[in-house]
Amino acid sequence: MASVSVVTTVKWFWFLFGIGMFMPVVYSIARTFRETVIVRKDPEVLELYGKVAWLTIIIWCFYPIVWLFSEGFASFSVSFETVALMIMDVVAKCAFCFMITSAHESLGASGPVSHSREYV
Repeated sequence: MASVSVVTTVKWFWFLFGIGMFMPVVYSIARTFRETVIVRKDPEVLELYGKVAWLTIIIWCFYPIVWLFSEGFASFSVSFETVALMIMDVVAKCAFCFMITSAHESLGASGPVSHSREYV
C-alpha cells in the first residue's frame, strides 16, 4: 500500500503500519518460537533454529531499508531497488532451504536411515 500511494502522508502511514506489523513477527521468530525449540532440549535443533532465525531476521530487516531509500526518499533507482530485492529474496530463500536440508539428519528424519543420496 505504501508504494502505490502518491500522497506522502499516506505513504508514510502505510510504511509505519507495516513496520508495526513487522515487529511482532520478528519478536516471535527471535523469542516465542525459540522458546518452543528450547523445550525440545535438542542442542542440534536449537543451533539450527538459531542460525535460520537470525538469517531470516537480518535479511528481512533489509527490506524496509531498501524501501526507505527507494520509495520513501527516492534515493535509489527502480533498477537498483529491483536488483536489491531480488538478491535479498534469493539469499533469504536459498540460504534458508540449504541450511534446513543440510541439517536433515539432525532434524530427526523419520523412517529407516538410508545413506543413499539418490536424487530424482
